[in-house]
Amino acid sequence: TDHSLLLPDTLRSLHDLHEQGFQVVIVSGRPAGWADSLMRLVPLDALIFENGAGIMLREGKKIRTHCLAEDSTLEDQKKILKRVFDQIRVHVPEAKLATDQPYRLFDFAVDFNEEPPFLKPEQTEWIMAFLENQPEVTAKLSSIHINYWVGQHTKLTACQFWLKTLGAPLSIGPDAIAYTGDSPNDEPLFGFFQNSVGVANVSRFLNQMKCPPKYITTSEGGKGFQEFARLLLNRNKP
Repeated sequence: TDHSLLLPDTLRSLHDLHEQGFQVVIVSGRPAGWADSLMRLVPLDALIFENGAGIMLREGKKIRTHCLAEDSTLEDQKKILKRVFDQIRVHVPEAKLATDQPYRLFDFAVDFNEEPPFLKPEQTEWIMAFLENQPEVTAKLSSIHINYWVGQHTKLTACQFWLKTLGAPLSIGPDAIAYTGDSPNDEPLFGFFQNSVGVANVSRFLNQMKCPPKYITTSEGGKGFQEFARLLLNRNKP
């Protein structure tokens, strides 16, 4: 996206990839409610939501959802997440949950850079350090949110689940897939997929990454995705 908007040319790129036979899968930290809407509006084969908590698959005219997070104690998990957030607010009173929180099933998203007022860098760093020292939760930093949840699922574990059991033919491995991302929570996938691409705004996080993307586009956000999509779409043209 570009400033949270899906631009017409980016949407066109998704359609073009689909029409040329590419399997198109979005891997996101966004909520389940957002994922359901996008699956019904955009020609996607699958959508991984809430940093690997679940995956939605297109099966003909049906959309099937697999929950990969532990949901048998969801009420207890939310109590833990709420308690942790209350502790954060003691030290960072300005901390707030993202406005898409009501549509999340499994995680809490602390908004530090999506909607004003924004948190200061040192406040964001304190929250991440605090969460990384909480044994009950897993935390990941995106370009706009700090997401945390109960359990060990991640974007990577969800992609591995998809590759092994769902949408990918048995002959497809990580070397036959191109992954595009923009933030620190994409780092495990940059390391896993041989064809890893960062859009230009990932550059501000490179000093935090042990596994940076192998290729970085010249444009940011959705325009960066369009740039890489053109390379894929034109790969067999003279």
